[in-house]
Amino acid sequence: MSFLADFGKSRKYGCRDSRATTAQPYRELPERTGGVETKSRGVLKSSLLSVSKHSEITISVVMADQLPLEIIEKILKYLKPSDRLTASTVCLLWYEASLTMSLWKDVVLTFENSLDDAACVFQWTRKPVQHVKIKEINFSASIPGLFEFWSQISQNLLSLEIHGSYITEANLLNLLLQCQSLESLHFHNCRDTFITGKLFSNDLVLSHIKLAMPNLKKLAFSENSSYFSDALLDRFMALVVNLTYLSFSGTTISFHPGINKKFYSKNNGKEETKSSELVLTFDCMLQHIAKHSKTVEHLDFSQTLIDDKACIALSKVAGLKLYSLILRSCEVSGPGISGLCATQSTLTELDISSCRRITDNALSSICSLLPNLQKLSIQNCRAVTDMGISYLSQLCCLWYVNLQGLQHITSLGVENGLLSKRNETLTQINLSNTRVTEETLHQLAKNSPFLTHLNLTSCKMAVSDSSLRVVLNSLLHLRELLLDWCISLTDGGFDTSNLTVTNPAIQEDGNFPDLPLEVPSSKLQENCTLADFFSFSGLIHLSVSGCNKLTDRSLQYAFRFRELRHLDLNACPLISDTGLVALSEQNRGIEILILNYGKFTDCAMTKAISYLSRLKRLSLHGCLNLTNLTLKAIERYQLRYLSHLDISHCRLISLEYAFLFQLRMPSIRELDTAGLE
Repeated sequence: MSFLADFGKSRKYGCRDSRATTAQPYRELPERTGGVETKSRGVLKSSLLSVSKHSEITISVVMADQLPLEIIEKILKYLKPSDRLTASTVCLLWYEASLTMSLWKDVVLTFENSLDDAACVFQWTRKPVQHVKIKEINFSASIPGLFEFWSQISQNLLSLEIHGSYITEANLLNLLLQCQSLESLHFHNCRDTFITGKLFSNDLVLSHIKLAMPNLKKLAFSENSSYFSDALLDRFMALVVNLTYLSFSGTTISFHPGINKKFYSKNNGKEETKSSELVLTFDCMLQHIAKHSKTVEHLDFSQTLIDDKACIALSKVAGLKLYSLILRSCEVSGPGISGLCATQSTLTELDISSCRRITDNALSSICSLLPNLQKLSIQNCRAVTDMGISYLSQLCCLWYVNLQGLQHITSLGVENGLLSKRNETLTQINLSNTRVTEETLHQLAKNSPFLTHLNLTSCKMAVSDSSLRVVLNSLLHLRELLLDWCISLTDGGFDTSNLTVTNPAIQEDGNFPDLPLEVPSSKLQENCTLADFFSFSGLIHLSVSGCNKLTDRSLQYAFRFRELRHLDLNACPLISDTGLVALSEQNRGIEILILNYGKFTDCAMTKAISYLSRLKRLSLHGCLNLTNLTLKAIERYQLRYLSHLDISHCRLISLEYAFLFQLRMPSIRELDTAGLE
């Protein structure tokens, strides 16, 4: 429940700060500094720039609490949810702007393990929560204040996900009856809830729920083992008028016709008999899909036994036009995929990852019959070769492709299929565990300039210092770069000296010289050093796990990413205290930091923690030099966002102290203490 305290404080502090700001605005006269007006007090400002007819630039400074509400809302739209939360504490006006409904579309509120704190925090909240996820909470008994706070947040609720929780029929009924705007309902691993088979068996109860949720159109029942049945499916489908999304990922479904003969009369069939409460059959699903064929757009049968025969039966449903089909880890092959593609030409997303029977012939059908396909995942389809990948050149709308684990493809197939010409549509590609070479990365950097996500995990033949420099110099829109276990990578890979006018004494081996940590700004501007180049990078997620040749020099002079939120330095043994402190000081927005098997000391960790106030997840697995002092530093600097902490196998940290630490840090939801004594 990491968001709970944050939301409560945002409401509390936002109002308090705003009254002080609006009641007594700053009155001091502005100071003139180089033609730009600035306030002498350190408060948030926004500069409005205008150009006159004579090209004279005039900059006027506007106080944060004087900006129009519409401008503030537009500013907040460019921020991530955690940044919006911080910005909402500026003043009352900014807090009011943060309550705009459109700003909450991408925020999922997670309640985990307990609802006690939620009942306190959200009883009077004004935040328009639209998406809620409930994880591992027992609803068998009455929870004090549950329905008071639920009535407060359920008014604008669009989606509700229940994960691994046991909830009685009475409590579930009370929750759903208040969700009058609900559009999506997801049950994940809720076997205890479905085990009786009698949920909502009362027709009167079912009619009340249907009236309370007239907008429900998405249903998901994933990882529910064998406890879901045809009878339960009928009841839930009765709640939906226009079904658009249906998922049974990881749920036991019977596809064999012999099951129907066993549970349904051979003469009457399912249409004329009562639905079984013991088995979930594909025939039952098919009837409901046919009933909603004009509105269904997304189907997910991942990790089920769906086969070619079932796919062909699905393709014959009249009026069905799918836009998304997920078939991960299924038993489908070429004939089933070809049959589906022949009738579902509207598909824009297809995921057939880990389908062992998928071959080049299936990819040929996909590429020739699905002209609108935008997302394709064939991860671990090991029978696919270069010939199948070359067919991808027919998909002109493809912007996401996952080729992870295709061990039989080479650079030839990737270049012919995706990089034979300039491709400005492609923005995300996963090439991890493939045999592509450096030449492929050169072509990728040249022909796909708008790439934002690039996964090169374990691409040992492709990732070198020279190829990485080409990627960093050319792909200026990169937001996620994964270089895990590219063991040939050194500090020289993050050296962009080929872009510089003069660069001070780069060593012949490609490493950085022993320069002082603080380089004068005048010298940086004069030499156009690496820090200048990276300070404007939009990289958000960087992973160099297992790159054991990286040293402190990269962290000191190269890792200066303004937008960096997720950094993985797992198993980088040459990185020491110096690099960690420099990294933390220069990248203060980091939210997820993985430092497993590092040789850091308590002193360095304390300094790093003082800079990283936004940490949400910190992994220190196997850091043998750390002691209880690191936990004391976390307490001292009050990392209020920190929810996950891994200190497993840090042998100098006391297990008893770790338990006391968790009691004093209510924000910690998950504390891994394996191997502590």
